[in-house]
Amino acid sequence: MRCFIGIPVCDTLADECVRLAEPHPGAVPKENLHMTLAFLGDCQQTQVDDLMFALPRIAETFTAFSVALTRCEPFPRDRGPYFALSGALTEPLQSLHGRVAKLLMDQEMMLESRPFRPHITLAKPGGPVTRVSGAWTLPVNTLQLYQSQRGADGRPVYHSLGQFPFSCP
Repeated sequence: MRCFIGIPVCDTLADECVRLAEPHPGAVPKENLHMTLAFLGDCQQTQVDDLMFALPRIAETFTAFSVALTRCEPFPRDRGPYFALSGALTEPLQSLHGRVAKLLMDQEMMLESRPFRPHITLAKPGGPVTRVSGAWTLPVNTLQLYQSQRGADGRPVYHSLGQFPFSCP
């Protein structure tokens, strides 16, 4: 099964993401919005079981924090292919990403080689997009293990395999 670890996007920010992506034909459905921490690719059930054991232990060592997103822009390059909210990599987010990366290395799981850039994909518009500056906030209080499957229309559908809340602030 294809899996990834991420931070869910909920509530007001999810509504705002939908509004920003609305004009684009390749808009990400509200229930699929997330910030990816690590894409795992194809996983065996034993690997998923190991993650279901280890991720809560990581989550419980963090207190809730937030990530400021200041740009709505083509991602990862000037011409996309995605339209995303993005922001700076802060210390708490870098620390969380580092802990997840270490877990994956310890479990000899695949880890992407490109640098981590915090973003929430809004759409794959298929054409030019207008950059927008703003102030959006992603509350980070839960890790989530997702499974990615193809829906009937060929677009990805993400299912939660487990949610792991952080300790209280």
